Amino acid sequence: MSDAFLQLDPLRRLVLAYAKRENRSRYALAFALDSRFSEVIRSTSETLIGQMRLTWWRDILTKPEQERPNGEPLVALINEAEQQGADLAPLLNLLEGWAFLLDDFPWDDRQFDQYASKRGEGAFGFALGSNVELTDDQKIAAQGWALWDFARHCSDPAMREQAFKRCQKLFDAALSVRFDSSGRPLSIFCKLAQSDATKGSLTADLYRPRVASKIIWHGVTGC
Repeated sequence: MSDAFLQLDPLRRLVLAYAKRENRSRYALAFALDSRFSEVIRSTSETLIGQMRLTWWRDILTKPEQERPNGEPLVALINEAEQQGADLAPLLNLLEGWAFLLDDFPWDDRQFDQYASKRGEGAFGFALGSNVELTDDQKIAAQGWALWDFARHCSDPAMREQAFKRCQKLFDAALSVRFDSSGRPLSIFCKLAQSDATKGSLTADLYRPRVASKIIWHGVTGC
């Protein structure tokens, strides 16, 4: 897990620290793949190339373990997760959510909705494990988180505004999102997104000490 963990940004590293030991490798895989798919989109200038790179990962997620290549830390994590009985289907949804970023802007309602549900529910669903089903409020929060993260990183002002407004509407509809202690990393992300949605603006810098202290407090207490 260490190689994949080192590829995570500081925010995800901090959040990952609050995953239970027995769940940590699954969270690490969800976070690392989400980051890797983000990098594919960010570094792609030709749609066809981006599609080919995501298709490679789709093949990895659908091939039997013995047909997957060696030498890639994330593939090793996928193999490990599957050996432990994990269902990889949510990771395919996560990938399909990111694939919408290869579509031209502006998006219609269907593209926003599909992106949010595929990426958000895919990431949250895999992180929680195949024995846990997301509640309706958790699904809404997962979609809100995906749109919040989209808004934080999108360079198109109009798309950023639309994504954040949709994020706000979703969190208005899910005011009491709860996870048990096994879902603490996800509740941290929801707490950050919901805080921005409530105040009506995106926090400019999530790496400030004040934000870190909130994450640590929620991570420890759940409050």
